[in-house]
Amino acid sequence: MDASERRITVVGTDDRTAEIRRAVDGVVDRTGDALPTTTATAVSNDAADAAVVVAVGREALRDTVAAAPNGTVIPVGRDRFALDVGRLKDVLSREFSAGPATAEPATPGSNDARDAALAPIDGVRRATHPVLAVDGTSASPRAAFDVAFVTDSPARISEFAIEFAYGTPATFRADGVVVATPLGSGGYANAAGAPIVEPGGGLAVTPIAPFRTQTDSWIAASELTVTVEREEEPVALVVDGAKRTLVDPNRPTAIEAVDRVDLVVATPGSERDDRKHSNNS
Repeated sequence: MDASERRITVVGTDDRTAEIRRAVDGVVDRTGDALPTTTATAVSNDAADAAVVVAVGREALRDTVAAAPNGTVIPVGRDRFALDVGRLKDVLSREFSAGPATAEPATPGSNDARDAALAPIDGVRRATHPVLAVDGTSASPRAAFDVAFVTDSPARISEFAIEFAYGTPATFRADGVVVATPLGSGGYANAAGAPIVEPGGGLAVTPIAPFRTQTDSWIAASELTVTVEREEEPVALVVDGAKRTLVDPNRPTAIEAVDRVDLVVATPGSERDDRKHSNNS
């Protein structure tokens, strides 16, 4: 087996990164060898080619997912879907002691053979996660969490139109609109009124501070376009929290899942279950 196929890379600038690296050191694969572990402060070629990338903290997770590495990504930290250290060690031991997957995914976003290998680990599941590109070009900004269109001045309203690949188009007046991946759906999008999407689900789309109190939100498949239909107010494109540019009015902006990343995540409620069991013990 090539060394890159066995290597674990821990990525992060979080103060817990060194602790996680120490916890990961010494994981033994099915041949009985200790697996090589590297540490990086940013996503690099080492991370891109590693068998597993452990992303410590939200910033590292964002950068790692956006870079779409070849190996499995495991978030560690305090986010909704991140693993704790105990589950991380369990997953790594299982990941490298089980044989390779033997079945093609039965449905998009699943891998039955590898899911079965993880099944005995309570509160953990495998999912594929989209990496979004704006306008669908290789040079376009890529998003792990969300893409937002927001009026450049506070509390100013513009008009937006959305075209879905498989649904009815919509038009509304609002301060903006946000399109979030499952990892991003619990953040800014949820504060704006979007539902939280489970890993492997679709894209949460919701207006930001809409003019009308009864305005729909949507779950899109993997692509849509957003158009600013008023020229009076400048509208900024914000990708994963960073302002990128102003959006030209009356020009559709395509948002599309251009890559998929293999994630191992904590299932919703698993931390609550841990607390319940500890209280009963």
